[in-house]
Amino acid sequence: MDTALRWDSPALMNEETRDGSLDTDAQLMLRFQAGDLRAFESLFWRHSRPMVNFAYRFVRSRETAEELAQEVFLRVHDAAPLYRAQAKFTTWLYRIATNVCLNELRRPRFRAVHQSLDASTTDDPDDKPMEIQDDHAGPDRLMERRAIARALIQALERLPEKQRLAFILNKYQDLSYSEVAEVMKTSEKAVKSLIHRAKETLAARLKPMLPELI
Repeated sequence: MDTALRWDSPALMNEETRDGSLDTDAQLMLRFQAGDLRAFESLFWRHSRPMVNFAYRFVRSRETAEELAQEVFLRVHDAAPLYRAQAKFTTWLYRIATNVCLNELRRPRFRAVHQSLDASTTDDPDDKPMEIQDDHAGPDRLMERRAIARALIQALERLPEKQRLAFILNKYQDLSYSEVAEVMKTSEKAVKSLIHRAKETLAARLKPMLPELI
């Protein structure tokens, strides 16, 4: 990954795109395909943090999540010549990210290193959706929140792969049912069923704190 890529390039976000029939991400990708390196930098700036947070929900390591996000954008870079704006750019991007994350989970090395379920819930101050917010919480309440968040992470890790993926994409990445269906290459009905079953399983394991978490 080019070391010139930065997190603080808001000027790139304000550039006007020419084709109103495509979403701005797709337009940027087509511009990069045509040789505009600044367009790729803009896409990187827009989507790096969501990709890191998405990966983190699978690997629970900030360092590994950042490495996976870099891998996602390397694949985006390498796939540029074959890119076709036939769907939303984010759908295509999350397909790539999903493959990268699931491949990592299937590595024997990953399973050996992450077999313990007692890791901390998060080391990213921007990664807060799994925690219950309470600005006036005392030490006991903070400990309780961390225990709840840890229990949720453990419950998510035990979900079948497709249920876990559908739930994370919808609940934490804010993708609609139809968008999740496109990412997973399945029907919207199947996605709704996967998410429903995921919630039922989580409800059984997290019943006492369910109203605040799901």
